[in-house]
Amino acid sequence: MVSVKEFEGIRPKNPEEFCIKPYDVISKEEEEELRKGNNAIHIILPEGEGEERYENARRAFEREIKNMVVDEPSMYLYEEGNRDFTQRGFILTVSLKDYGAGKIKKHEETREKPLRDRIKHIEATGANTGLVWTIFRSREEIKKIMDEISSKEPVFDFSKYGYNHKLWRIGREHINTIKKLFSNIDLYIADGHHRIAAAYEYMKKHGGGEAEYVMVFAANDDETRILPYNRVIRKIDNSDFIDEIRENFEVSEMDIIKEPEKHEIQMYWNNKWWQLIPKHIPEDSVNSLDVSILQEKLLDPILGIKDVRNDPNIFFVGGDISREEYEKFVDEKGNDAVFYLHPTSIEELERVADERRSMPPKSTWFDPKLLTGLVFHRLE
Repeated sequence: MVSVKEFEGIRPKNPEEFCIKPYDVISKEEEEELRKGNNAIHIILPEGEGEERYENARRAFEREIKNMVVDEPSMYLYEEGNRDFTQRGFILTVSLKDYGAGKIKKHEETREKPLRDRIKHIEATGANTGLVWTIFRSREEIKKIMDEISSKEPVFDFSKYGYNHKLWRIGREHINTIKKLFSNIDLYIADGHHRIAAAYEYMKKHGGGEAEYVMVFAANDDETRILPYNRVIRKIDNSDFIDEIRENFEVSEMDIIKEPEKHEIQMYWNNKWWQLIPKHIPEDSVNSLDVSILQEKLLDPILGIKDVRNDPNIFFVGGDISREEYEKFVDEKGNDAVFYLHPTSIEELERVADERRSMPPKSTWFDPKLLTGLVFHRLE
């Protein structure tokens, strides 16, 4: 139920060097190292203070695209994988009017500060420089098209960050079919709520032409992976901590360490792994999420953590991190506890989005992250 179309993609000639992680998952140490090279960091995380940063982004973008390939209007197939997991999806543009009409469904609310940052960035560059990650309920006819496209020679094929990355330009014989198929598909935002909201604000101000479309990565939901997004607590000053947890959870020490099942929260505290099973599971789509149960039954009432985005006593670790690394957060790095969760499922995300509701902050960690810099979409 969305309108999609091809666009004049702008591609680097040296993708292995140029393409990097998304701007919001790059650490300060990685950022400093990337600044020494010729890559997309100068566009997506420009140096400078205040408005100077956005002017530097504009200059870097204009400088880099002079040496890039500009394709005839195209769609792309992007595949990212290794021996453990492979994901693929189309890179195309989708109507921002459909986003405004609620046909591209979201599961979290945007925040003012990061939204203003992305609006200023898109105003400066006049381009979509990063991918909005979307998913749709799996369709076999779309998988068949992907198989046909990937049987041909890709325009990019390189390895970085532990994954092999391939990009194919999609021919006209498939583009028209893709447009028809997407006219009957609901899209869900997986990652990139601020990027698409910024593009929508840009469209409302400038309107017309390419500004009415935003570049997205669109994938079958069964070829998408969500990993745990866990919580680390810096300090617990509560002598009755474990007794208070027992009011809402069945608590036991773990003899065998295994991955948690749904509605099973694991805690590393006092040099031990503990299993916490909620005594009551709400039926509500949001309140039944494990991240919600942890927040409402433990973090808020027992530790006083009400605003997880801004409370200095908590931070978050997402992705494929070993148990040993989590234990080091407590045993070696001076924190008091880790809460290890079963990952939020795709089905839970879609249910919340269908109900036009929002998940708590830090509910999903999609992995592997999509590279930035594979292709840019210019709005002017």
